[in-house]
Amino acid sequence: MAGRSRFLRLSLCIFSFAAVIGFSETAFATNGMQVIGLGPLMRSMGGAGSALPLDTAAIMVNPAGMSELDGRIDFGVVLFVPDSKYKVTHIPYFGGMPVKESSDTGSATMPCFGLVIPINDRLHFGVGAYGMAGMGVDYAVSLYGNVVYTNFDMMKFAPALSYRINKMVSIGVALNLDYATMGYNAGLTGLGTIVPHDKNSQLGYGFQAGVLVKPTNQFSVAFSYISKQTFPDFEFNTTAGKDKLDFDLPQNVILGFGYKITPKLRIAADIKWINWDNTMKDGPKYTKNSSSSGSWNCNWDNQWVYAIGVEYDATNTMKLRVGYNYGANPLPTGQAFEAIAFPAIQEHHYTAGIGVAMTECLDLNLGVMYAPEVTMSGANPAQGIASYETSLNEYSFDIGLAYRF
Repeated sequence: MAGRSRFLRLSLCIFSFAAVIGFSETAFATNGMQVIGLGPLMRSMGGAGSALPLDTAAIMVNPAGMSELDGRIDFGVVLFVPDSKYKVTHIPYFGGMPVKESSDTGSATMPCFGLVIPINDRLHFGVGAYGMAGMGVDYAVSLYGNVVYTNFDMMKFAPALSYRINKMVSIGVALNLDYATMGYNAGLTGLGTIVPHDKNSQLGYGFQAGVLVKPTNQFSVAFSYISKQTFPDFEFNTTAGKDKLDFDLPQNVILGFGYKITPKLRIAADIKWINWDNTMKDGPKYTKNSSSSGSWNCNWDNQWVYAIGVEYDATNTMKLRVGYNYGANPLPTGQAFEAIAFPAIQEHHYTAGIGVAMTECLDLNLGVMYAPEVTMSGANPAQGIASYETSLNEYSFDIGLAYRF
């Protein structure tokens, strides 16, 4: 017990350090502004796993999945490397000349941590702390003769409980406690100037609930709901006075399937609905606009996401994983400036990973994701943009340790 206690303290210290370095810059996500998956195992499975829980990341997509896990701690970090750029031709009022820029955002990191403790044969307690969403660009002076800088990050802390009703059915619930930061230096005011909005942080909240059904030992079905993550208005002090911005994260509904084809081969598939229409239809939305900054009106569509992953026991100490994730671009082509400032247009994601048992209790997990370039084009003369193209490609690397007890 003393050794376990020391490991728990060490794990929490390592996670705290990872959180400080990991939640410091814009982290890119790939289903809109949400990450496709959480932690190196789920991400290497293409983000699938609500019905096939492999580690503590299950807390964040379907807390009922904790009932399938033994006691364990998972912690790690993901490194995102995005590459975004745009081309714009202004209408004559803004110069009329084509411009082209690449973002200087650079790489970004997000931490991940989870803990599951079986209370008894039926009841499990868990807690997860994961970077959940992020988005942003950093373009030099060009569009409207100004810079375009945006930054949003969100991390979720989720204490959870699961209860095994019988051999077939488990249920789970989690409280969501959120921390988000936002800042931007983009968009014109009514006077044709730009007003910086330095970073502001807010605490938000929500909840999630799920059920896991296992008709057989080989097959499982999951259904989970993640509520809207609600935040107070983000507040910014500007030279013209205080600006306030209403910005929340949308509700999700997930249907998942898991199948153990053989004792060594497993497959997971998830279908997710993300309700962007509720939070990004006319938002982020000003509730107080002392600087007379232009409204965002992103006008995003709701998004269906499809994820599939396979895990194979190559040896007694090595697991191989591959996955695929697809979510149609939720952005409309007509919101030209918003598409440049928030280029959340990625669609296809290819993932792979490996897990190596270093001891009987300790595993090393590695993962990689590649999302090929997607380009979107359009125009919006009302925004002074005669034509534009915006594009994004990205890849990421995951590393994590898992300790089973």
